[in-house]
Amino acid sequence: MHLGPGRLPDRGAAPLPYTPQRFRCGPRYGEGHPQLVAFFCHLPRIDHLPRDAHARIYRERPNLVRELYVSPELRVPWACLVVKCFGWRGRQHYLSSPLKRARAMKAYHTACHLLAHGLPTPLPLGVFAERRWGFLQYNVYVTEALRDAVTLSYYRTTLREGDAGLDEVLRLVATYTRGMHDSGLWHRDMVSSNFLLTGTPGNQQLYLVDLNRARRLPYMPVWLRAIDLARMDWRDAQPRFCALYCGERFSPTYVLRLIRIYRTWRTGRRWVLRGVKSLRQRLKREHRAFR
Repeated sequence: MHLGPGRLPDRGAAPLPYTPQRFRCGPRYGEGHPQLVAFFCHLPRIDHLPRDAHARIYRERPNLVRELYVSPELRVPWACLVVKCFGWRGRQHYLSSPLKRARAMKAYHTACHLLAHGLPTPLPLGVFAERRWGFLQYNVYVTEALRDAVTLSYYRTTLREGDAGLDEVLRLVATYTRGMHDSGLWHRDMVSSNFLLTGTPGNQQLYLVDLNRARRLPYMPVWLRAIDLARMDWRDAQPRFCALYCGERFSPTYVLRLIRIYRTWRTGRRWVLRGVKSLRQRLKREHRAFR
């Protein structure tokens, strides 16, 4: 096992409570918490591990997201980790992987960017990947496990605190999202299930996850902001959310108009893709029947 100098690329210094340690062990390379490096090097493939009755599996396809318990012998303050093993949505993504950075690496450095700007996200504890002939075979992102956290989408379906609780959460999400955009980060998948909510009313904390699609830009125009906001389907609360997000900097009416335009375009695109897919399937059936 080769240990590197423990420095991250200059992507905005991350206020992590540890100095990240780079490592390489055979085909596996990455970086993470110094006390977890040996654990990562000798950890079998996440997708080959047997099921643990005590560990939750959040998702299995295309990305495997599950909990992983850490041995007390490591003496780290995290008894449970969340690991995300990225899969493939199509053959073309695998074939283009030599030209791209691993998605786990993108998620890790995006989390560091958020923390550097005071925006909470589950603490990144490690990232590692394996390549063969340049093609990405395996890449995993590891974070702390947040206890008693619920997704924003689940919270919205329950609304145990009623409208007063919704107003507090709307304000939290608007403040977080505006800070994220001001930092130059375009999330590109800002759905309510990618926000985690912890704490009790009046003392709630918001965390953003699923960071592998995010991009860092030198400037965030209002139309890119609107594309992110359009994915947050607040239904009747959308005008209130936009007003909280915009404040006195942007026109809520203009942002809402951009959101409606983007949603109309996305709906039309979805119908076109569905029609093309249906046509391709019918042509394949006719071709088989003809043969």
